[in-house]
Amino acid sequence: MRGEQERRVTRRVSVEANASLREGRKGKRKITSAATMHRINATLRSFLGSGIKRREYTTNWAQFVELPAVKRPKPLVWTPEQVEEWQRTGEKPGPVMVWTPEQTGQFLDYISDDRMYALWHTFIFLGQRRGELCALPWPEVSLTALWMRISVQIVEVAHQLYGESPKADSIRTISMSTESANVLRAWKAKQEQEREQWSGEQAWTETNRVFTQENGKPYHPDWISRRFKRLVELSALPPIRLHDLRHISATLPLLAKNDIKVVQERLGHSSRQITSDTYTSVLPQLMTAEAESTISIVPRTRKETHGPSEQARSRSHGEAS
Repeated sequence: MRGEQERRVTRRVSVEANASLREGRKGKRKITSAATMHRINATLRSFLGSGIKRREYTTNWAQFVELPAVKRPKPLVWTPEQVEEWQRTGEKPGPVMVWTPEQTGQFLDYISDDRMYALWHTFIFLGQRRGELCALPWPEVSLTALWMRISVQIVEVAHQLYGESPKADSIRTISMSTESANVLRAWKAKQEQEREQWSGEQAWTETNRVFTQENGKPYHPDWISRRFKRLVELSALPPIRLHDLRHISATLPLLAKNDIKVVQERLGHSSRQITSDTYTSVLPQLMTAEAESTISIVPRTRKETHGPSEQARSRSHGEAS
């Protein structure tokens, strides 16, 4: 009983510290990325364009704005050579990095006792965006039929959280494995225990969401990113961002030779081309398999050696004489 009380006190202190951190961050300006600039400009162009049709405006000034080009960085995999260089210099080879299957397994083993293990497991194997998992309600999850529906997401506007529908291409139903369902089933049982524990001391906040704090309140997406970053640091694995788990979730089924169309639909990409351009060259295993299959297509009567054959060396020696 005493241990439970200490845990609650520790948790309350943590919640208060996070609240203080959010308060301190208010008013801080974030650097607007080029991609965000283009989305803002597209919204303005659409708004002014509608106004012109209604004859409220005469000129769509947004179409004259010049913005920096958006260059989407391709994910890079943490190869042994890059890991060694990172350990020596502390520098990442690129902004978007992906763990190998072996590194991913090491992380899952390391955080197996973490309270939010089910969240990290779901990120890795199902590939939702962080705002989608923050908003995911239990009625949209079937642990018996093995599916979950993504139809809502959490967005932050001026430090306030709002629920909204994702864009049409991102509304989707995802099939899950038996293991994923079992992980979520164990998490649901733990959540029910926490509901009972809090009912005796403080009212449980009923949100009906899948992933919640110990008192039932929803998670802030930024907290999830910070927690993941800390877990990666503690694991001593090479650094990746929370969003990079989505990239891992895309590359694993491609390595397992699953159809890229299925991967596209699970991730909620608007086209197969986006998935193909982003992920098909990420893992060295995929590139090696492609190279080996290309070699095997050409029939040979003599097996290739690492150097010139004895016959070629004799011929070369004769010519030199």
